[in-house]
Amino acid sequence: MSKYPSDTFCILPWVHLSTRPNGHMRVCCTANASSVGPTNDREFGGEVGILKGADGKPANLNHSDFLSSWNNDYMKNTRLQMLNGEKPPSCLKCYKEEDAGHNSKRMWETDYWAKRVDVDELLAETEADGSTPPKVRYIDMRFGTKCNLKCVMCSPHDSSLWVKDWNTLYPQIENETLKQTMMWENKGKTNHASYNWHKTNPVFWEQLYEQIPHMRQLYFAGGEPLIIDEHYTLLERVIEMGYADQMEIRYNSNGVEWRDDLFDLWSHFKLVRFHYSVDDIGERNDYVRFPSKWERNEEVFNILDTETGDNTEVTIACAVQALNIHYIPDFLKWKLEYGFKKINMWPFGAGGINYHFVYHPPHLNVKILPAWFKDEVERKYEEFIPWWEENWEKGVPSWYKGKVTQDQWRTASYGVSRLRGMVSFMKAEDWSQRMVEFREYITKLDKLRGTDFCKTFPEMARLLDE
Repeated sequence: MSKYPSDTFCILPWVHLSTRPNGHMRVCCTANASSVGPTNDREFGGEVGILKGADGKPANLNHSDFLSSWNNDYMKNTRLQMLNGEKPPSCLKCYKEEDAGHNSKRMWETDYWAKRVDVDELLAETEADGSTPPKVRYIDMRFGTKCNLKCVMCSPHDSSLWVKDWNTLYPQIENETLKQTMMWENKGKTNHASYNWHKTNPVFWEQLYEQIPHMRQLYFAGGEPLIIDEHYTLLERVIEMGYADQMEIRYNSNGVEWRDDLFDLWSHFKLVRFHYSVDDIGERNDYVRFPSKWERNEEVFNILDTETGDNTEVTIACAVQALNIHYIPDFLKWKLEYGFKKINMWPFGAGGINYHFVYHPPHLNVKILPAWFKDEVERKYEEFIPWWEENWEKGVPSWYKGKVTQDQWRTASYGVSRLRGMVSFMKAEDWSQRMVEFREYITKLDKLRGTDFCKTFPEMARLLDE
C-alpha cells in the first residue's frame, strides 16, 4: 500500500457508499463487523461503521437522502483518519486480517479502484475537513431482507425467511451474551429504520439516477437480490439511460432462483461479476444454507459455468466459519476435480475458491474453536496442500495451458498462501469463551429445524460434548 498517502489508506470512503437492508448507510459492507471480538464488550459501540448524523443516530434511507451521508461528520472523519495514518475503528476488521497475512477488502478494493479512478485527483479534491465532491463510483445495494434461505450464520436482520425461526428460537436462549448477539430490536425499526426503505423513498432513487453517469459499479447483496423486483428495475433503468456498457455489476447471491430474462439483462453490461454463495458440498451445504438442496446447487453450477455470457465472471464466494473451516480442503478438491470451464478458473482464485470470514454472529467465527480443533484444522490443510500443488493445473483453463507456471500459481491471492493465512487468522486470537454460545445455538437450532449437527459434521461432534 506504500504508493498511497498512508499505510492505513483505503479508497472506498472516496468512491463508495454501502446500505444495510434496513436502510442504514455505512462505510462499506464489512465496516460494522469491526466491533466483533472475543466478548460482547462493544468497545466502539454496537454500530461501528454505520454512518451517523450530528445527533449520533444512524443515517438511514427511510428518512434521509443518501448523498447527505457522503459528507457527514462520520465519513469526513474516516477520510481524515486514513490520510493521517490512523486506523478508523470502522476498519479494524481489515487491519486484523492483514496482520494475519490476508489480502483484505481494503487492499484488494483499493488496488482495484486505483486502476479505474485517479487517486491523486481524489485526494486533490478532498477539503481540509475531509469532504469531497459527491461522485459515487460504486454503491452496495441491499434492498430489504426478502430471501429464500435462512442460512445458519444469518438472521432476520438480513433474511425474511429467518423471522419465523427467530420468533421460536430467541425466547429459548438462556446465555445472556448469546441473547445480546441475537437481539432483533424493534424488528429492525430502531431509529425509524424499515426494510421497505427502497419502496418509500423517491428522493433516494432521484439521487441514485443522477449519480449513474459517475457510477462504474453496482453491487447487489441481500436479502437475495435475484428475487427482489427493484434490482431488475435498476438494471433496466441503467440500460435505458445508455450507461450499461460502462457499468460493472457485482453480486453475492445464493443462486436458487432468478427471473427468466436475467442473462439477457446482463448481456448489456460491461462486466458481470457473480459471486455464487456456497460454503460446502453435499449435506453440509444443506445444513449451513438451510433449506437449500445440494442437487439444485449442482444444477446452478452447471448453468453458470456453461450458459452465462463472455462478459460474466463467476466465482464461488465461501463464507468461512466454524462450521466449515475444517472442510475447506474437501470443498476445494471437489471444485478442482469437477472440471469447471469458468468458475474460479485461473487467474481468479488460482482455480480455487474465494473466501471471506464470518464475523457476525461471533459465535460462528473461526476464532471461537478450541486450540485442539484448530490444530486438527491446520494438520488437515498441510496434508491437503501437497495434493493441490501436484494438481494445480486443474484450475487452469485450456486457453491458459502452458502460459502459467507453478511459481505464478503459488503467488495467486486465493492459492496456498490464502489457505495458510486462514489458519493464521483462526489461531491469531482465542475466542473460545464463546464456545458455550456456539453449543447452545447449534443444539437449539437443530431441535427447531430437525437437523443433526453431529451426524452432518462427525469430525466436529466432540465440540458439543466439552
